[in-house]
Amino acid sequence: MRRLISHTWLLLFLLLLPLASPAQSRDSFFADLNEFLDMRAAKNYAKWDTTYIDRYPYKWDARLFLNTEGLHLNTDGAADTKLSTGMSNRVGVSLSYRGLGLSYTRAIGRKLNFGFGFSTYGTHLGFEYALRASSRLSGAVQLPGEERRKADAGDLTLLASNLNLFYSFNPRFSYAAAMKQTRIQRRSAGSVIAAVSWTIWDILGAGPDIISKQTSIQTFLEVTNLMYNRYSLGVGYGYNLVAGDAHWLFHASLIPMWTFYDSTHLRQEGETVKYRRPIGRYGITGTARAGIYYRWGTRWSVGLSSIVNQMSSSTSLRTQTEGYYHFEAQDWQAHLSVGFRF
Repeated sequence: MRRLISHTWLLLFLLLLPLASPAQSRDSFFADLNEFLDMRAAKNYAKWDTTYIDRYPYKWDARLFLNTEGLHLNTDGAADTKLSTGMSNRVGVSLSYRGLGLSYTRAIGRKLNFGFGFSTYGTHLGFEYALRASSRLSGAVQLPGEERRKADAGDLTLLASNLNLFYSFNPRFSYAAAMKQTRIQRRSAGSVIAAVSWTIWDILGAGPDIISKQTSIQTFLEVTNLMYNRYSLGVGYGYNLVAGDAHWLFHASLIPMWTFYDSTHLRQEGETVKYRRPIGRYGITGTARAGIYYRWGTRWSVGLSSIVNQMSSSTSLRTQTEGYYHFEAQDWQAHLSVGFRF
């Protein structure tokens, strides 16, 4: 939890730092940034095979989208949980400048149900960071030495942080064209994709009303019940199919991953017990993406996309309570977006 909070605040601080500086320094920062991005764009464009990849004649991309998402979590062993958020609908906006994008989504009328994202995609390398909060978790939870408890929506809060790094080996394949429509894929192409992923899920044994009344970080951390932390790497394949004189784009990709670090922290009665899966034991992650996009002219586009993350791991425990621990979760999202470039 401390890492989740510190990483998120650090990212927000770095993103907002230029806005907090004096006007002259702020203008200088954005001028230097624009010059750097101009130089990078010109350098990269000179290397492109423009029969496959092209760019839009605009620097900004604004997007309005609707999200439908859900999450399912099952654990056995140290703590038995069967939790789900059900289907959650959110509205959101995103703004990109030369491929550097920020996004924000929120469920109207619900407390602590929002998402924040930052992403950028180059010719080969792509970066994604997402933070989501939800108070819709419901199901059942049984901690060691306690009776099984029913959890209604609002009794628990989930904070989920995820960072993905992608590397596509074929420069004729554009991940940016598929994920953000910030480039034009003119001819069909596919690529082998290498990826590294970091995920933290923090389940708090308190609802948003209790959390909002906490007066210090230390008090806030006392309500943490279960934190799941994992690092994974893998190799997969993605393909962009172009049709209709490059107006239609169909994307599909699958990246199986091996989890090389996996730990769970269980906080109970002020004490924390850590369960770590030994390296080499069973732990897998799979990420699948699919999308259909249509653009008319160079300004407007509409897209429907989805992403599914499947996580599973199992380990023997060498703690005060011998036994095993099994974690399985599925996280999915669907997006409908309308974009305008200027």
